[in-house]
Amino acid sequence: MKIKLLISNYLNALLCIITYFALGGVISPLLANLYLHYTLDAWINRIDPSVQFVRYADDIIIHCKTQDQAEQTLQIVKERVGECGLRLHPEKTKIVYCKDFKRKGTYEEVKFDFLGYTFQPRPAKSKKTGKLFLGYDCAMSIKSRSRIFEVIRKMGIPRMTCESIVGIAHHLNPKLRGWIQYFGKFRGYSLSKVFYVLRIKLVRWARYHYKRYRYSLTKAYKWLDRVREQYPSLFYHWHVGYSN
Repeated sequence: MKIKLLISNYLNALLCIITYFALGGVISPLLANLYLHYTLDAWINRIDPSVQFVRYADDIIIHCKTQDQAEQTLQIVKERVGECGLRLHPEKTKIVYCKDFKRKGTYEEVKFDFLGYTFQPRPAKSKKTGKLFLGYDCAMSIKSRSRIFEVIRKMGIPRMTCESIVGIAHHLNPKLRGWIQYFGKFRGYSLSKVFYVLRIKLVRWARYHYKRYRYSLTKAYKWLDRVREQYPSLFYHWHVGYSN
């Protein structure tokens, strides 16, 4: 079975070794990447060219065909980084079984987080038949969504002193564009909860800002719906078609 290196092709991977390197202290990203390139990347390619892996900074995924290969690879990686004065994170380093409709075995770990996404077994629809099947795919992680919620909370949208909602859109759109362009690539509907919370914040702003909506939640929501109808591109998530 061929193993794919690209993150988007995890369906072809049987097992992944997820490693997080504890480098200790603040270190230059450039120096860290150079060190890990020669310490790990070039070394793996030299000792076993058949092993496929992807690394971003100090996080790496190594694709293996069997559990035995995964366990052996994990052991030699531990020895290698130890020789180079590094260590693997004891809790986050693990072997994950990429379970789907073809791989029906049982394993303790079947999901992992990488670059803000959670990879795990998920229902998918066949492009040929339209039927549902169990695939292995990614979507925005719960931790990433929680961080976005925290950013929105710290912005204090309900108490913003903007004269109109246009000012709020001016502040929000760069962030909305970044979130959508990154997390909207795979199962973008996972952002819907974010925009639902944002809708609540905008309604609260209207109730603080306009006296006529202060005591009527229903009228405030209708006002926001009218704004969207009149200016469908005001907020970036409206522009690209999200419902909230």
